[in-house]
Amino acid sequence: MKFVVEKAGFQKAISRIEGIISAREIRSVISSILIETGDDSITLTATDLDISMKTTLSAKIATAGSITAPAKKLSQIIKEFRFETVELDTDKENKISIRDGSSQAKTEIHLMGAPADEFMLPSPIKDSHFKQFPPALVNEMIRRTSYAIAEEDARYVFNGLYMESEGDQAVFVGTDGRRLARIARNFPDSLPVDKGVVVPVKAIRELTRLIGNVEEGFVGFDKEEGRLYFKLGDVELITRLIDGNFPDYRQVIPRKLDHEVRLNREALRLSLRQAAVLAAEPSRQIRLEFSPGTLVVSSSTPDLGNVNDPMSCEYQGEEVTIAFNSNYLLDVLGVLNSEDILLGFSTASAPTVIKDPDDGEFVAVVMPMKI
Repeated sequence: MKFVVEKAGFQKAISRIEGIISAREIRSVISSILIETGDDSITLTATDLDISMKTTLSAKIATAGSITAPAKKLSQIIKEFRFETVELDTDKENKISIRDGSSQAKTEIHLMGAPADEFMLPSPIKDSHFKQFPPALVNEMIRRTSYAIAEEDARYVFNGLYMESEGDQAVFVGTDGRRLARIARNFPDSLPVDKGVVVPVKAIRELTRLIGNVEEGFVGFDKEEGRLYFKLGDVELITRLIDGNFPDYRQVIPRKLDHEVRLNREALRLSLRQAAVLAAEPSRQIRLEFSPGTLVVSSSTPDLGNVNDPMSCEYQGEEVTIAFNSNYLLDVLGVLNSEDILLGFSTASAPTVIKDPDDGEFVAVVMPMKI
């Protein structure tokens, strides 16, 4: 195999796909990138066996072929390569030679690869019925819900983002069992799934990283093997879905609230940040103390100090104090853009609901803490 490619494009393509390879992965095949030639292009593929990503870029092909190269070292070599074009060729012993593509410099770099047939390529998506989706809208939906996803929960379905179709809308839900975020948006096409699916958090991160400024995307569903396929520009991502029954999130969202208070989002955010400084570790507990016309945001750490920050509000009712993990409230406020928020609750121990008054399709639920 031999080809010449622009260094900038080659480096960008490698960095796009190497993110799915775990830094702790020591198995050579899974810590490698598959390089394949086309008629006037090369295709790079990486996988961790659960997620696979591939991208294609233009190149001048001298000799067709394929090889597997160690991802981290290839990435470092190309990043430090000081010439504008890269000539890459391989021999029968799978040795990779990298040179200046213009042939002006004598620099030569050698890197040992492996046969391409050792690379664990994902099987093709069997369902060729793909649906169009709006990348910018998906990015917004992920941003507003993914903060609530668990990272390494024993309940595997919490380690991903739930997606389903509801009429003409796509619905995304994230939860870790202590908080929940749900958003719905109208899509030009419904999602190609017959019921809700859970996409792993790692795939969600890669998807948001790939979306960038891409204006058009496609999604496909492989029901037989439980996989989703995304195509964004010249990048394709295939991910296995998390197997299991996602809880009925509708049962978590309170249908009736005794109180709903309108608060300035930025004023509350700044007050929470101030109180979080003296919130006791590791609970990060802050308290919202409601009384007629007033909200006091407070926190304390024994033998260290405390914060009491009052602000006016339109609350009318009995005095009530609700405790939260400060990070949970700040995470919700951080994904909203509205000037005000609606904070609803019934009792100090019942789920608290946060809504965007300008967006009826978004809702966040936060479980309070014991005081």
